[in-house]
Amino acid sequence: MTAPTIHEPKAEVQATKDTSGRLVWAGPLAVAAATLAKVLCYYFVTRVLQITMVFPEQFPPPEVTPLPVTDVVLFSFIFGAGAVIIFWLVAQSSRRPTRTYLAISTFVLLISIFLPLKIPTPPVPTSSKWSLIMMHIIGAVVIVGVLLALCPPRFIQDTGSTA
Repeated sequence: MTAPTIHEPKAEVQATKDTSGRLVWAGPLAVAAATLAKVLCYYFVTRVLQITMVFPEQFPPPEVTPLPVTDVVLFSFIFGAGAVIIFWLVAQSSRRPTRTYLAISTFVLLISIFLPLKIPTPPVPTSSKWSLIMMHIIGAVVIVGVLLALCPPRFIQDTGSTA
């Protein structure tokens, strides 16, 4: 029989420092890439498909206004920064950071998909809702993909070795 392997704290600290060091440049890169992808999607929808994206000024929506690209950029940066912060927190504290982050990001994506569907259809056309949903999915795929590809969190395993 072999004794369970005891992990040394230095290895765990090094793993989190490595993820944090990469996140300094990979986080802004992920946010910028997701923002660029969403802006390209916005221009594809508004220019090529000729769909006017509208969004309610308040809820319930008595009036709608065209969604400006500046709002797409602003909210992409805000929520992208939030995704990076959550990624860092999960990488620092979770025993299975990749699985935990994917679960959290999937849950948040589902909420972001559900919210546009709850906007009443008469003032906001269905095409605007699906365009928003498409931008949410594109942004999530890009930011999660870039973060996991460039900053893969290390697993802290406590399994014993077998001989």
